Amino acid sequence: MDMDIILLTAVISTLFIVFIIAVYREFSVMENETYVYQKESGPRAGLVNFIGNLASNKSLTSEEKKVIYKAMHRNIADMESDGVYFDTSLKDIVQDQMEVLEKDEQKPVARAKKTASKKNEQ
Repeated sequence: MDMDIILLTAVISTLFIVFIIAVYREFSVMENETYVYQKESGPRAGLVNFIGNLASNKSLTSEEKKVIYKAMHRNIADMESDGVYFDTSLKDIVQDQMEVLEKDEQKPVARAKKTASKKNEQ
């Protein structure tokens, strides 16, 4: 029984010493070299960038934005029914974006009606 405790203590002590040496080496490298920013890549970074650029990204059509915001609103409602509650400011942002997209969608319809009425007058 005592041999098990001694062996376990030796293994844990060795791992702790290796960890301390690795941390020391990393800090010594950081002292000598300056930090160089590297752009993140991969699926997680892509998702974060997509969500971050959702409102300002011009490559998305208004229909795509509308579908995404509706899905976000639906997910928020589902999560709240499960007991996870969000701040009202987040809900207001999603609702405002949905309203903006609906207004943008209605403007081309009004323009089309005006051009059609002008053609009828001529």
